[in-house]
Amino acid sequence: MVNKMVVDSKKALEWLIEGNELYIRSEKNHRGDISLEKRLHTHHHGQSPYAVIVTCSDSRVIPESIFMTGIGDIFVIRLAGNVVGDFGLGSIEYAVEHLGCKLVVVMGHTMCGAVHAAIEDTHTNYISSIIKEIQFAIKGECDNTKASKKNVFNTVNKICNSEIVKEEVKHGLKVIGAMYHTHSGHVEFYNRS
Repeated sequence: MVNKMVVDSKKALEWLIEGNELYIRSEKNHRGDISLEKRLHTHHHGQSPYAVIVTCSDSRVIPESIFMTGIGDIFVIRLAGNVVGDFGLGSIEYAVEHLGCKLVVVMGHTMCGAVHAAIEDTHTNYISSIIKEIQFAIKGECDNTKASKKNVFNTVNKICNSEIVKEEVKHGLKVIGAMYHTHSGHVEFYNRS
């Protein structure tokens, strides 16, 4: 068994903030290791990401670039509207219990199409379950950014109801919200409230 590096939630958040600042100023990824050596190391020894990022499937929202990370740095879960169900929660539980992640960030974003669809009440077929979850979260809010923030905290609360997450919180896990601003690239982090 390989001894995996465990990074505390404070350091993980510092790295995300620093990475995001680099992202805003950079055109290339200078921080994340994407080398052959890193690929081979993670192939043979497994992954030890320092944070879980739960975010939207939107093609403008690229966590590995936004935080300037490399291979094995962050464990990313993406679904339209950054909502989670059983599979998403299972993935989060795996990352915090088996991989040792001490930080989970639910990152919504401005101009979210899924949130807009929930506000406009436009949906069909399988998207309906996503829209209904977001509508439950936003409770009639019509401003997209405010609704997106409410949706983030709904997902944060859902994650925090997991028994595994509750147990890991006792050992230093933090679950927080964030908003990615599509116009500037800046990520605004929120404490749980």
